[in-house]
Amino acid sequence: MLSNLIKVHQAKQSARKERQEKKKREAIIAASALTHSLVDHLNIGVANAYVNQKKLDTETKILQANAAQFSKQTTQWLKLVEDFNTALKEIGDVENWAKSIETDMRTISSALEYTYKRNES
Repeated sequence: MLSNLIKVHQAKQSARKERQEKKKREAIIAASALTHSLVDHLNIGVANAYVNQKKLDTETKILQANAAQFSKQTTQWLKLVEDFNTALKEIGDVENWAKSIETDMRTISSALEYTYKRNES
C-alpha cells in the first residue's frame, strides 16, 4: 500500500515536471518571439534614423557647397560695386577737374579780353 502511494506520488510528480518543462519551453519560445519582435521594431526605427541621417548628411554637404558658392558670388558682387563706386568717384573727379579748367579758362579769357580792350583804347 505504501509502495502504491509512492508510485502514485512519483507518477504525479513526473507528470507535474513534464507540465512544468512544457510550460518552460513555451515561455522560452514566447520570450524569444517577443525579443525578436522588439528587436525588429527597434531595428526599423534605427534603420529609419540611419536613412534620415544619410539624407541629412547629403543635404548638409549640398548646403555647404551652395553657401560657399554664394559667398564667392557675394564677394564678386561686392568687388563690382566697389569698382563701380570708384568709377563714379573718378567721374566726379573728372567733372570737378573740368569745372576747374573751365573756371580757369574763363578767368584767362576775361583777362585776355580785358587786356585786349585796354590795348585798343
